[in-house]
Amino acid sequence: MCYHRTIIPVILGMLTMTLLCTGCLASEEAPEVAYSEMASPGLTWLTTPMTDAATGERFTIKDLAELGKPVVLHSFAVWCPGCSMQLLESTKLQAAYPDRYIVVALDVDPNDNAAKVKRHQESNKFKGIFTAAPADVTRSLINAYGPGFIQSIPQTVIICDKTATYLEDGVFKADNLKKALDSLCS
Repeated sequence: MCYHRTIIPVILGMLTMTLLCTGCLASEEAPEVAYSEMASPGLTWLTTPMTDAATGERFTIKDLAELGKPVVLHSFAVWCPGCSMQLLESTKLQAAYPDRYIVVALDVDPNDNAAKVKRHQESNKFKGIFTAAPADVTRSLINAYGPGFIQSIPQTVIICDKTATYLEDGVFKADNLKKALDSLCS
């Protein structure tokens, strides 16, 4: 009986690590996606209405991008420690440069919902727009950037001047994010 109590967590841990490592190896580089007024089905993630978990307001990534500020999009899940580290770095960036960037945190875990996302944002005092990704947004991001986009999180995309640039997975320090934003959005 004790055997079952130890073997199941070990197997689940191994499966989780396998999925995470597979995501790291399976990520394909797709550095830029230019979009126009006529977005293709692969760019559904830009035009699908989503809800800000904290305020209940509806938005699209495209509408945010049209406000004239660079948009930093991070994929995350509430259970992901690396994602929380990235969201903390983005919060530092927003604190250092208020009203200069729009940060959107997109929870791609289908088991999470707006209430979980809101609790996560509030308990960690993260700044930005947090939302639980609708399934069609997640599928569209996979179509645009490959399966690694959800297998290895956090992922970062910067949107400015009608161009979405995929950086890569992993945690970017606030200074490195600023450098990338300055380089891409000048």
